[in-house]
Amino acid sequence: MDNAARSTNHMRMLRVPLIIDLLRNQPLPAEVLIERLQKRLGELGYPVVEERRIKADLAWILEHFGTNVIERVPRSALGVEPPRQFRHHRLFYRINGAEDLIPVSGHLLFLTEQEALALVTARAQLALPLAPGIAAAATDAGPLAGAIDRVLGRLGLSTKDPRIPDILVVSQAAPQSYDPQHALEILRAIRCGQALVMMYGPLDKAPHEAVVQPVRVVLVEGEPYLWAWDSTERFIKRYKLSRIRHLKRRDGLAEAPSGLDAEVRSQLIGAFKGIAGKQQRGRVRLRIGVSGVPHLRQRNLGTNLTWRDLPDGGAVVEFNTSGLDAVKHWLLQYGASVVAEAPPALVDWMRAEIGRMAASYPPPA
Repeated sequence: MDNAARSTNHMRMLRVPLIIDLLRNQPLPAEVLIERLQKRLGELGYPVVEERRIKADLAWILEHFGTNVIERVPRSALGVEPPRQFRHHRLFYRINGAEDLIPVSGHLLFLTEQEALALVTARAQLALPLAPGIAAAATDAGPLAGAIDRVLGRLGLSTKDPRIPDILVVSQAAPQSYDPQHALEILRAIRCGQALVMMYGPLDKAPHEAVVQPVRVVLVEGEPYLWAWDSTERFIKRYKLSRIRHLKRRDGLAEAPSGLDAEVRSQLIGAFKGIAGKQQRGRVRLRIGVSGVPHLRQRNLGTNLTWRDLPDGGAVVEFNTSGLDAVKHWLLQYGASVVAEAPPALVDWMRAEIGRMAASYPPPA
């Protein structure tokens, strides 16, 4: 990019936010928008801009932001009559939504291969999981993956761009599918301080309506969970997005206590796989066999973690947790290679569960 092109791009980046601000007040015909923008630029001490350059700015905005941000529509599509002085104009520009555009300073001249791969990885991780028997081409990627698609497009790249190595596949087999639109609605509610009314279907209970003040969305092993203050039980609960049947946003809950985000952060410090609770706190001690050591060494299992190697090649690990229920089910995958030694409640549960498992299998013929 030569100096002239850099200068042109720099001035455009100064004008675009001003154009958006003018249109945020009301839809405007191009002629009025140009006149008001030129006046505003003069007030700010910027150089005079020709009409053709501002029209080029408008075309650039339409190309790079798309109709989800700005659109050009006939007067009849405005929905409300424009002011009398504008009624002889046929076409208007308008903002197609109330979202703020986040200003980005500086110039993006290059994107490293690692950064490009990071974007593509995020897109694949957030893509809408496919239902069984549905071809990939027959489904939409989902709004979260679609947002990254648009970012890549604005960078002059695409998901099939030959400059991005095609070396990544993300398996969607394990996580349960969820509605990505629900994730966006939840994130928007958190951003705006709104509450949620949602129909939630727990595993062991009938679906019920919950009115909550959302606090944070937490990814646990690739699956999103909502941490929110429940207005009925009046404490912070965890909701799995895949079990939300439907939801809608409403005004924030006036009775919700302050400091919810700090409380969630403190709970997550002691959580195990996203599960935490006052009744699930304890110090866990595990005796690890030789075959289990490579799987557990250097894992961050909880706070105040200690690791002691044993002469036989095994190890003893201890850590604090506030998610004993998650620890129980996590331990089952290691079979006899990891044995729980504390706390007593964990040891008793493992012994009983293993007994129930053994009883479920018929004796060998």
